[in-house]
Amino acid sequence: MKIIKTNWINIIGVFIAVFLYAIALNLIDTNVSRNLFQSVLPALILVCLYGLVFWVLLILLLVILDLLLDLLLIVKKTSNPRVKLLIEWLIIGSPFTYWAVRYGQGIFIAGVISLLITQFIRWKHIKAVLKAN
Repeated sequence: MKIIKTNWINIIGVFIAVFLYAIALNLIDTNVSRNLFQSVLPALILVCLYGLVFWVLLILLLVILDLLLDLLLIVKKTSNPRVKLLIEWLIIGSPFTYWAVRYGQGIFIAGVISLLITQFIRWKHIKAVLKAN
């Protein structure tokens, strides 16, 4: 159960990466002249409101996969819990990668790449939790 509490790393990391991507996308848009301050609010609206489906799916998948993979004892039989994190990333990243290709939205790719990076950061915290037990 303590491992599930490390999901905040993924959520914060993905939020920051997607938010910065949205700001950059707003600044690059040639149809509208905006400065950095004017790009922050639309990026926040894009990430929080338009991306609501993304956030709900991401959080649900993270929690459900943590529970399922722990209950199925996939990790406990192996000495390498990084396998679990990679399986999580592949399962969670697959639909978002499909949506990025299908709809041409690079913001999903930014989310998937940042999820992979935060999984490695999360691994360090999981090691600390496992050592404490």
